[in-house]
Amino acid sequence: MANVITSSVLRRRLLLRGHAQFRLLSTTPARLNVSKDNNTPHLNLRSLVSALREQGDLVDIKDQVSPNLEVAAVTRRVYETHAPAPLFHDVAGTDPKTGLFKILGAPVGLRKDKRDRYGRMALQLGLPATSSPRDIVQKLIDTKNGKPMPPVRVSDAPVKQNILKGDQIDMTKWPIPRLHSIDGGTYLGSYGFHVVQTPDKSWTSWSISRTMHVANEPRLLTAPVMAAQHLAQVRKTWIDSGAEDTPWALVLGGPPAAAFVAGMPLPAKVSEDGYIGALCGSPVEVVKCETNDLYVPANAELVIEGRISNSKKVPEGPMGEYHGYLFEDQPLDEPLFQVDCVTYRNDPIVPICVAGTAADETHTVWGTAIAAEIMDALEKNNFPVDFVWMPFEAQSCWIVVSVDIKKLATMGIDAEELCRRAGDIIFKTHAGWEAPKVMLVGDDIDITDINEVVWALATRYRPGSDEHVFGDIGGIPMLPYMTRANKSKQLKDPGMGGKSVMNLLLPPEFEGKRDWVRSSFAGAYPEEVTEKVMKRWKNWFRE
Repeated sequence: MANVITSSVLRRRLLLRGHAQFRLLSTTPARLNVSKDNNTPHLNLRSLVSALREQGDLVDIKDQVSPNLEVAAVTRRVYETHAPAPLFHDVAGTDPKTGLFKILGAPVGLRKDKRDRYGRMALQLGLPATSSPRDIVQKLIDTKNGKPMPPVRVSDAPVKQNILKGDQIDMTKWPIPRLHSIDGGTYLGSYGFHVVQTPDKSWTSWSISRTMHVANEPRLLTAPVMAAQHLAQVRKTWIDSGAEDTPWALVLGGPPAAAFVAGMPLPAKVSEDGYIGALCGSPVEVVKCETNDLYVPANAELVIEGRISNSKKVPEGPMGEYHGYLFEDQPLDEPLFQVDCVTYRNDPIVPICVAGTAADETHTVWGTAIAAEIMDALEKNNFPVDFVWMPFEAQSCWIVVSVDIKKLATMGIDAEELCRRAGDIIFKTHAGWEAPKVMLVGDDIDITDINEVVWALATRYRPGSDEHVFGDIGGIPMLPYMTRANKSKQLKDPGMGGKSVMNLLLPPEFEGKRDWVRSSFAGAYPEEVTEKVMKRWKNWFRE
């Protein structure tokens, strides 16, 4: 496989250089109305691709690969080895007449080097590649609490370079990838976002939901539409209005920052499009769809326009998901999506997520956005929070809260009350619907390090007294222990519960004290000893 990887020395130089030297993958024709601001890596997928290539974090694969599992298998191994993102230039089945399409795998996977482990995430938020998890979470919190910048409408755009309507569209000829061996179909929208708007235009929702091609159908798709999702809530307003369909668009290869915003668990009736401007410091440029009144990012790679049926359903799934399991379940009936128009850039690039064991985009993007929302809610409710993180290794099923024990000491509360307050705050948020298991731990633990979290869990949790269950709250139904419970006749209400808050603080920490020293290299020896060892270390050991 052909690739382009710079040397480690060059890579470090490029990291220090920042964004100024990033070049576009291909130049935009002068006639197109796209501003310079919308050509940054966080607002333009092609600029991101070029940035990744320059930083040695992209592999150009020129050999032909099959969309039937091969593309996905390569991408899955990239996640698991922290290899550079693969850009597949020659996907078998690509229609030479339409130019559809290249595939970018693992757009927000992790990097191998600890110094810029989260670099792919950071670039898509307009941050330096060496940013820390705390930097990333804080950027999302600042975005949520910032002043929205409404999008700017333009009359012409790169995404309008090619337009297909009606019978010109035949998705059976597209190289739509099959992501897992037992998936119920091929998935076109594994890392795109849906655009819908209420009939009165007061609420525009940009949200993520996997999208499956209906087999052998030129213009039909389907996707899960769960009641708690904003996609379902907007659709319900159209149903209540008596309409047969909900106007809809699917954006593939949109502004990289938009995927983060689309995954942010913002409150209902809050439009995501303005928060992209708040995140990036400049408004996103949008263009009107050809067949409905929705507006989509002007520099998106590919946009599918159409309608969500308000009555018709078709089988969807199963699909390997973010929890890391492949269940051979029967497909569920989900709404039918009718495609009316497709617009796309020349030589479009479609990013994909191959969900499974951590860490892929469902953990790096969605999990981090959930952590930011919960941290913001805790801070606003005067909870003694230091930091919040959703460990990738826990498959977005744990949310870990680092507690500031000095602030905790001033509150005069016990472990049971601390857990109750945490649950009351977290589980009332939209993010709390997606965060089933909460762990409270002292601020001596680096909660971004799963080894430290496991250490705290193993040594500080007392079975039978340190877990507080919230059984009367509904949770996301996709979790294995929730879906399996729904098949059990022994449970009175299998759709409820599955939520808990666990106390991992030891009693002295409630008084702002610790009566122990960490038995480790950093904690168990005087500074003069550790410094002496480190000076001589390289003479003895190779790293």
